[in-house]
Amino acid sequence: MSLKTFKSGDRVHIILPKTFGFEVRNEFRSAIQDNPPGIVYELDFTEVEKMDSSAMGMLLLLKEAAGGEGFVLLSNVRPDIVKLLHLASFNKLFSIA
Repeated sequence: MSLKTFKSGDRVHIILPKTFGFEVRNEFRSAIQDNPPGIVYELDFTEVEKMDSSAMGMLLLLKEAAGGEGFVLLSNVRPDIVKLLHLASFNKLFSIA
């Protein structure tokens, strides 16, 4: 499964695949580029069972793309993925729900 992206007003909603990693890097970059400042990004982790280090890098790219005016929400994150994000201190960079 690949990414699904929906844009509405000042919000970009990205539904991530079962395996969030290197395979979706080009789709991910396309989804986050050319968006205006102040955009809200919501990454839906409902389907994510596995996440590799390149996914962590993609999250950092997203944080940079959002800039100081943007907002990034990681939603529907499974407990094991939340634990991984906390170990990497990503809970300090992103809002995790």
